Amino acid sequence: MADLTLSLFFLTAIGGLIYLYLSWNFDFWKKRGVKGPEPKLIFGSIPSIVKRNRNLAFDMQELYEKYKKSGERFIGIFMTRNPQILVIDPSLAREIMITNFKSFRDNEPSLWVRFYANKKLENVAPINPFLTEGSEWKRLRSEFMGGLSPAKVKQAHPIVTGICHKLINYLNASIQKSGNKIEIKQVCYKFTIEIVTDFIWGVNADALKVDDAPNKMFIMARTMIEKSFLKIGYYYITGLVPFIRKITNKRFYPEETDKFFAGVQKDALELRLRSKNDRPDYLNYLIQLQEKKNISLEDMTGHSLTVLLDTFETTGSVIAHTLYYLANDQNTQNKLRTEIMANLNEEGNMSYDVLTELPYLDQCIMETIRIITYISVSSRMCSEETYLECRPNHKVKIEPGMILHIPTYSFHHDAEIFANPNEYIPERFDDDRAKELNQQGYFVPFGDGPRICGGMKFGQLESKAAVVEVLKNFRLKRENNGEELTLNPTSFILGLSGDFNVEFESIQK
Repeated sequence: MADLTLSLFFLTAIGGLIYLYLSWNFDFWKKRGVKGPEPKLIFGSIPSIVKRNRNLAFDMQELYEKYKKSGERFIGIFMTRNPQILVIDPSLAREIMITNFKSFRDNEPSLWVRFYANKKLENVAPINPFLTEGSEWKRLRSEFMGGLSPAKVKQAHPIVTGICHKLINYLNASIQKSGNKIEIKQVCYKFTIEIVTDFIWGVNADALKVDDAPNKMFIMARTMIEKSFLKIGYYYITGLVPFIRKITNKRFYPEETDKFFAGVQKDALELRLRSKNDRPDYLNYLIQLQEKKNISLEDMTGHSLTVLLDTFETTGSVIAHTLYYLANDQNTQNKLRTEIMANLNEEGNMSYDVLTELPYLDQCIMETIRIITYISVSSRMCSEETYLECRPNHKVKIEPGMILHIPTYSFHHDAEIFANPNEYIPERFDDDRAKELNQQGYFVPFGDGPRICGGMKFGQLESKAAVVEVLKNFRLKRENNGEELTLNPTSFILGLSGDFNVEFESIQK
């Protein structure tokens, strides 16, 4: 009996210690006079982090809806056991991203590399400015962005146009082989991998082939993205016991994709130097950067993969979702096609300047990005001590290392700002409304300020060029008025679940 009592005592003591470890700082925000939901043991305030049953954006949206009329500019939440901030006021989000940027210079993802990746084994991930902080971020961002300046993107327009022609040939061949019903999601991903591969390395990915044979470039790109997303989920869950991150010492990018793309970079560089081709693409920019700053092959690979990550997966999804929504709405599709046809030149093409300035095309793309909100939450990390006002006359000291979450999805789906927020209505961006909403903090699909998405301009070029080329060649409609698809709640990058089956009808010229 004594042994049993002793055992129960030790088990109770261990259980008590675990409870204290998990909950000892649950009064963190109460001590500072910051309101927020009562945290739950293990789950904190955002249970989807542990349960993995839906994107964390939906947990945050529920909190946003609950507190947005309370007068609180931000609330205190807990990611598992870790105190963090959820921004409620869009104007505060703008303050964090722009006017007080110096205090919130770093992204939370920089912690993924700092605590997660083994720099002795992994040299490519730390080159991505999205995953770096401080002065290193500033240097890498400057190097990376030099090849994506507005002038460089404009020079890449002929490359994008050439791949658009490949896309139309692929669609025509698919119709001839299998009929006019096409699943467009995978087609759009193949299109964007074809473009980014050509733009980054001057290499033909050969992804737009009707035989649907496995494509190495496409497979490696998807593998890198999907496995990295799994590591992000692992990072959040291990917030309960952070020391595990150092013990497990896992890579962020998979080793197989690092080796593959390093090989692609090396081969493309050697071929370009032999041919002395002055092609206006990203590789040409990297060669100039190497001559100027003596960057390494690893640096070049890191910058190249940053372009790929910024403009492959999300841009493919933008195109696919835009075509899906247009196929569902014939009036919107016809209105956009009328604008497109009225702005073609005598050869039936469209210049870069005209393409980027079409107002209704811009509205359609923006509405797709708003309704889906691919990057549903933007997470910043305090880099120097500052104060934020959580309500009138109550400022709170924010110390370095504190994580702040900007719930972009919640802003984009606020029914008081965007009536019927789940409906596709491009006209809500009439009269330069997007600029006004951005200045209010309600429309920030690419982030804002110095940390705004670096691949934004090139991604927009890809998206607009693809939509124009498809609509001038085909009329689209949903397969037999098929069932409406719904948002995939568990995807890291949000989007509709299921296949995007669309009927293509050729337009006679």
